[in-house]
Amino acid sequence: MQRFDVLDSFRGLCALAVVLFHAQILLSFSELGFFRNADLFVEFFFVLSGFVLCHAYGNRPFSPDVLRRFVISRTFRLLPLHLVMLAVFILLECAKLVAQHHGFSFNDPAFSGKTAPGEILPNALLMQSWLPWSESLSFNTPAWSISIEYYLYLVFGLTLLLMPRRSLQLFAAVSLVSAALLFVEPEPMLAFIRRGGTCFFAGVLLYRLYERIREAVMRLDDGPLFDALELLGVLLVYRVLTAELPHKGLLASLLFCAVILVFAFERGVISRLLRMRLFKRLGELSFSIYLTHAAVLFVFTSVAIVLSRLLGAEFTVILENPQSHQIMRYITSGDRLIDVLLTVALLGAVLMVSTFTYHCIELKGMALGRRLSQSQPRRLSRV
Repeated sequence: MQRFDVLDSFRGLCALAVVLFHAQILLSFSELGFFRNADLFVEFFFVLSGFVLCHAYGNRPFSPDVLRRFVISRTFRLLPLHLVMLAVFILLECAKLVAQHHGFSFNDPAFSGKTAPGEILPNALLMQSWLPWSESLSFNTPAWSISIEYYLYLVFGLTLLLMPRRSLQLFAAVSLVSAALLFVEPEPMLAFIRRGGTCFFAGVLLYRLYERIREAVMRLDDGPLFDALELLGVLLVYRVLTAELPHKGLLASLLFCAVILVFAFERGVISRLLRMRLFKRLGELSFSIYLTHAAVLFVFTSVAIVLSRLLGAEFTVILENPQSHQIMRYITSGDRLIDVLLTVALLGAVLMVSTFTYHCIELKGMALGRRLSQSQPRRLSRV
């Protein structure tokens, strides 16, 4: 089956941009306007997931057994690392509790608010973004999108099983209705669900468009056209993310659809660059980067708080975030160069942790999923 290496590379770069969005190191390049809006790359992840999933499963005749294998495969792709990181965050809350008893102060008390014990079960079931009484951003904050994505996978699979001839119409309807509802001032939880529904099913439709035009496009000669389209796409992404625009999320989603369609053909100068091993490796690590970086940042921030107390200096500062208007804690040394080096150290730590989790958790989880999906379900013998 064809693998979209360039799109995988893009996924890795976008995951690093999300790390920088969450970095909150005051005097570093992570505070540039582009990275302050890099949370919009979650829309890119949703569109790309729909595109790739339709590529992998959209043309298969779905039977109950195919659906069973599909659910097992998707579950063991997402759940092992998610559960490990949930356990890590519970341990970090325990460490925070111990530190509080020794006089250290954090943003929120241990096991309160977003990390209250009642949030553990919804997170374990990937339901935190769907239940009205649960906090979408609890424990491992980036996992809110995994919660949305997992159940969209199930909707995708059930639709192909139950309504294969009407699936495209249904996917289009869900995407369009979700997009229309985003114009309404929504509750935060519903906004997350609508973002996922809009972009994921747009990605499914995008793959169907790719199928229709693929042969005609591949007959075109490589040349300046593809170079220009790729460069234009990258420049437009930068422009949209850094500009003050109404409904920026929806505009970014449409742009990401166009960018994914262009780069799926891998015909331009940027595609040739992104096929380099370094970028392909980032693509392999992208899921681990996305799910582990919040824990690494938590450790960095906690170390800064502890050092502030021990050394009698202030290595953190509490300020209002200019984009979200939330009161947030920033790491800072007071020196721009040192803050830049701290950011580079953070990225390095995230990549090291991600390499470990990719090999020791992700790959093993996927291998187990393949074994379970290939095994025959047990049948009850008749007496």
